Amino acid sequence: MITPWWWWIMVVPFVFGLLRAKSGWYGFLLGVYTAGALWLTGSIYFYLRGSQIITHRVADIFDVGTPLLLILFTAIIAAFAGGVAGMTGYVLKRSHTKNKS
Repeated sequence: MITPWWWWIMVVPFVFGLLRAKSGWYGFLLGVYTAGALWLTGSIYFYLRGSQIITHRVADIFDVGTPLLLILFTAIIAAFAGGVAGMTGYVLKRSHTKNKS
């Protein structure tokens, strides 16, 4: 395994930034939206499908309070990381295209 299993989510905003972004800021916003949405829906899905016990325990370890706050905080962190990945995709695209001026 090259990276932890959950980092595949960062590939999606990177590709969106590479293919769809018209600016660095737009790439960042695409990344925030795609990674945040993926992480939030994945977290809620796994929570509802039987990981309530581990989510409660991790929320207790970090003294967050409720598992839903833990899910929200991790989605915010993933959204920021996705924003950086989206911007990176745009910067990579921009660095490999010739300036037409």
